[in-house]
Amino acid sequence: MRWPVLEVAEWEELRQCPGCGALWVTVWPEEIEAPPILCRPYPADARRLRDLDRASTMRAYCLARLAEHLGELKEGKQPCRKVHCERHRLHGSSYCLEHLIAQHFGRELARLGRGEQKD
Repeated sequence: MRWPVLEVAEWEELRQCPGCGALWVTVWPEEIEAPPILCRPYPADARRLRDLDRASTMRAYCLARLAEHLGELKEGKQPCRKVHCERHRLHGSSYCLEHLIAQHFGRELARLGRGEQKD
């Protein structure tokens, strides 16, 4: 990737498209040797890495990877298997969407309530 880097963090970079000037976040996966993940920053007016909502920025990537493995991400009628979770589990999984994201990508990327226990 040869786009200009505006800011660098340990696993992330804020880059700018030389053609249109749009900002992109490049995330380098920590545990796997894979190409970087390229996402549009959220909120869209973020100009620094510290201004990003990392969970919202990465959400589309997480949903796409889960859909690759599970197919359509559709809720069933059974409750999530996590204790005290009232959401419904996804078809093909024992967990709701948020707990599945937490399990596969890290709790910081899920939209889990503060009152829930950390597992």
